[in-house]
Amino acid sequence: MTKAFLHIKRFFILIGLQVIVLNNVQISGYLNPYIYILFIMLLPPKMPKALVLSLAFLTGFTVDVFENSYGIHAAASVFMAYVRPTVLSLVSVKGGEDLETIGIRQLRFARFFTYSGILCILHHFTLFYIEAFRLNEFIDTFVRALTSTVISLLIILLIESVRSNSHK
Repeated sequence: MTKAFLHIKRFFILIGLQVIVLNNVQISGYLNPYIYILFIMLLPPKMPKALVLSLAFLTGFTVDVFENSYGIHAAASVFMAYVRPTVLSLVSVKGGEDLETIGIRQLRFARFFTYSGILCILHHFTLFYIEAFRLNEFIDTFVRALTSTVISLLIILLIESVRSNSHK
């Protein structure tokens, strides 16, 4: 299979999981897992930045359409895609220049955990603070973003572990 087909397949699987399963999971208003961001995280590091930003917008916009959320997922996804090269250069050995793909096998677990954790935190805090858009709910929004980040990161690591083990 071509690499483009694998990315298209990953897009539809992650969006499908997000829309059908995870959008219906909400525990007392604090826990909202968002795994669709894994699609953006796993895009090749050498992909042109304009294409990555466009795909991030498309991904976030697709989730916005299904959640009726007026662009907050698109904004958070584009922000995450924008900072992704910087985060990758911080966690990879040679700044990500030698990587063809991103995953647990390429970065090893600790670096992939750091990479996905930073991006997940940035995405979730951006998403929840844009959604709240007021400072009088600062602590409440902080707790929502933090708990959602933890559960999203656990699910992302589980998916990536299964994916990397299936390629062996």
